[in-house]
Amino acid sequence: MRSTLIATLTATALLLSACGTPSSGADAEASTPGKPDGATIHFAAAASLTDVAPELTRAYAEETGDTTRIDINLGASSKLVQQANSGQQPDVLITADTQAPEALKDPAAFEPSVALVSNTLVLVVPSDSQITTADQLPDAASVALCAPAVPCGRAANNYLEQQDFTLETVSEEDNVRAVLTKVTAGQVDAGFVYATDAAAAGNQVRAVDLAGLEPNIYPLLVAADAPKPAQDFARWLQGDAAGKLLLKAGFSKS
Repeated sequence: MRSTLIATLTATALLLSACGTPSSGADAEASTPGKPDGATIHFAAAASLTDVAPELTRAYAEETGDTTRIDINLGASSKLVQQANSGQQPDVLITADTQAPEALKDPAAFEPSVALVSNTLVLVVPSDSQITTADQLPDAASVALCAPAVPCGRAANNYLEQQDFTLETVSEEDNVRAVLTKVTAGQVDAGFVYATDAAAAGNQVRAVDLAGLEPNIYPLLVAADAPKPAQDFARWLQGDAAGKLLLKAGFSKS
């Protein structure tokens, strides 16, 4: 009788061991197909998308119901490319001109780019400034512009060369938002930024149009090995809903 009871208890223990304990809610969620634990879309965008990038990610989540975390990395296009070259490759990348991605060490790491939107360089001055055209800048004016390696810097220097215009006091910044901050803080008399940045500053500045400049095309690049959620997000960025938000922010159709 005793040996029969021991055998029964042993068999029961083995059966329970084989079945295992029930999964917790967190474990069940982590094992759900298509939703790997900690999945994140790495989205890198030029600094001129500072205001609209969070709006895009929120609208995407609301419209599609996709709960994948989207990590936004904003900065100068040249810096974003440098990061990609150093091993911090994003899943989705938007630069402020088509020249920036040419510095990628491994272009094949991304699918062929798609022209997403365009943006126009303008001169911004304090709202109470008397300057209405770029050639009205006094010789002693202090002007901020992006560094030459940055798309907004390339565009500004192209304009200055075309107009045979020489600036005496120049402040070179890492990105276009740093230029805008210099102007709104009253640290310089004027600055070269994009139309979108001027719009974001509201009545703190006044935009002065620059003649003869082609708009900057913003390419959208998707990593060749991007996970499906990132591919879906990139496709959404090319759609009507994202387009409306980008146009509202001051971008133009490419």
